[in-house]
Amino acid sequence: MRKDALRDKVAVVGVGCCRFGENWDQSPPDMIVDAAYEAYADAGIEDPQRQIDAVFTGSIYSQKGPHECSDALKLFGKPVTMVSNYCATGTDAFRCGVMSIAAGLYDTVLVVGYDKPKDRGVSGPSVMMNAVRDLPQTPAGWFALCAATYFEKYGASRDDLARIAIKNHHNGTLAPNSFLKREITLEDYKQARLISWPFGLYDCAAQTDGAAAVVITRADLGRSFRADPVLVKGVTVIAGPNPQKDPGNDFLSWKPTGWAAKDVYEQAGITEPRKQIQVAQVHDCFSLTELLSYEDLGFCAKGAAKEDIRAGSFELGGELPVNTDGGLKSFGHPTGATGVRMIYENVLQLQGRAEKRQVPNVELALSHNIGGHPTACGIAILGK
Repeated sequence: MRKDALRDKVAVVGVGCCRFGENWDQSPPDMIVDAAYEAYADAGIEDPQRQIDAVFTGSIYSQKGPHECSDALKLFGKPVTMVSNYCATGTDAFRCGVMSIAAGLYDTVLVVGYDKPKDRGVSGPSVMMNAVRDLPQTPAGWFALCAATYFEKYGASRDDLARIAIKNHHNGTLAPNSFLKREITLEDYKQARLISWPFGLYDCAAQTDGAAAVVITRADLGRSFRADPVLVKGVTVIAGPNPQKDPGNDFLSWKPTGWAAKDVYEQAGITEPRKQIQVAQVHDCFSLTELLSYEDLGFCAKGAAKEDIRAGSFELGGELPVNTDGGLKSFGHPTGATGVRMIYENVLQLQGRAEKRQVPNVELALSHNIGGHPTACGIAILGK
């Protein structure tokens, strides 16, 4: 495999994102249209039927497949592909669009991630999933096992998780499209009801509705759309074993993240991620997953995340700001939309358009999703 095969071959020229939340007054097509037409406007596209060659869309809960997106956007006579890779769906849809352009198949592609789980009438995962010894568990139960193990080995505590939650709630107040715009304190965190020890309410991402979209094109065409296109430096999705059935799982990391990081860093030519990356959006379905991701992505050594958390290294004013828009904690997690929403935020950061949450001098930005069945990790790196 040529590790530089994608680097600087594809440009992001437009991004869009609808408001995430309990969008009772919108259908999935409504959200798709909001996100896609914002991305069209951002890219200066006035005739999508002529200017868009293909669509890659990602959703978990759609019962209509790719037709839901094509019907919403009226892009008939075009190839429309549906991608599904559980929580990594948005990044995987983006990856497929990038590969199609890099391969020379299309010039300009629309990528849309969306989901509307609130209409399913449940507040959490749609089913209870069989886990260790066939006991029913939820994702909170899975990651709580990791948290307890990590606390015992490395001396972290709920206070460290609280700092992550407090950071992301703060950042979410600065993002116009976020769901939760509420600052929280350490006292709020500790008084909240427990979900699965050590996780309380504020450790867990909400379930929301949402959609996000990006327009990508050949790098040599980028400036014909806008003066400041963003280049794709690398994108990957890596599969891993089910951690509940993996005898080598130590409950202290997410294996596919480490593998995906190695792959995408080689694609992008990154050798020192802590120094070379200026901003990151990581998959904080739980506060503990964000903590593990700091280490799995090479932002700090194994077991050292608590020191960086306490030092504020990953806050907006810190050395490497993480989840600048509030992450899943503030946006919720409409599964298919999350990866594309992260790319939306990173494009704004790279173009200096993130307003109050803007990180100075961003040259490289990373987005990271975990998910898939049994497990997977998707990472995209964008830059100037």
